[in-house]
Amino acid sequence: MGRIILVVAMLFSITTSAQQMNKDPRYKQYTGRYGGNSGVCLFDDGKFMLYGYATMVFGSYGFEKDYLVFFPEEQELFQVFAHHNNTLGDSTKINFVGFDRGGKTFVQFDKDTVYRVFNEHANCFNGPFVYMKNAIPQTFRLANALGDLIWYNREPENSWYYTNDKGYNDFILIYNKPRREYQNFFGSISTTENITVLKLSNYGGEGGYPKQKMNKDDKEQWEKAREWKNEYYHSDSIQENVIFANKHYNTFLPDSADYTYEKSSNQYINKQALENEGYFRNNQYDDDRYLRKYVKLLPKIKDTTGFSKNEITNSSIFFTACDEGSKKSYHYEGIENSEEESAVPQTVIGMSEKK
Repeated sequence: MGRIILVVAMLFSITTSAQQMNKDPRYKQYTGRYGGNSGVCLFDDGKFMLYGYATMVFGSYGFEKDYLVFFPEEQELFQVFAHHNNTLGDSTKINFVGFDRGGKTFVQFDKDTVYRVFNEHANCFNGPFVYMKNAIPQTFRLANALGDLIWYNREPENSWYYTNDKGYNDFILIYNKPRREYQNFFGSISTTENITVLKLSNYGGEGGYPKQKMNKDDKEQWEKAREWKNEYYHSDSIQENVIFANKHYNTFLPDSADYTYEKSSNQYINKQALENEGYFRNNQYDDDRYLRKYVKLLPKIKDTTGFSKNEITNSSIFFTACDEGSKKSYHYEGIENSEEESAVPQTVIGMSEKK
């Protein structure tokens, strides 16, 4: 056991190089899908996809002696995208995304009180979550309680500070809750009686994941995995610095050839906007005719300081509960009533207005 621990420590310090990928034939040899309903796909370009129930994590892998070393592409803890919204005047609209996925998260505007984003024991989430503020913040701070995650093995930069020096008044704040799947891990591959098995340090149990034989069904699943991988890296590169969203904060990847920019409204308008009025009246959340461009703001500072109990108010930006107090729970009210109105998904990018 002691030897394994030393190996793990060594492997986590390894980085995958393009030169290694070009020379090591194991990338092509081991390419394939390992597992069934959950498992890992290894691609010959040094990328991998860890998949399972509510899980799809991409990253890079390499080799060190007889081991495979996996480096998941961990998402930034917080991401902030901003827009000048001409309809808001001196008010601010803020879309909180991912904050409903658990964990203690906090926000502080300028030198105001520190608020929890959601109340303790929050449940029955009904997004998008949109908060209205009567002023434009000059600074704000986002934080979470990484110390509560006993498995988190890094120095937790859990407080991110932002400066709004350009006077933006429409924000999309994204919280990517840390997950075990984004921690580095390692594995080994062995073949016995024509069965190739991938065993991982933290998934798949002692039996590991057997490599699929690539019959008709397996080939279809493999092609889907390749499509997901290509879509992931394509969309990630496109949305690295900007997000396009409608007024309900549903996001899109628009074709620039289909849109024209209108300076007066600071929006991108679909050239066939008027033709689809009737359809989108009943599908308002999916309306992609009028899109706003949100640019990414980088944090000025990231540090490990938290909030003291005295700084945090008892109230929260959003309140939601299933049983007692459910009548006071937040509900997004941005969708206008329509007889055939489609429901707004509850697990989407969105905001909610404080009640």
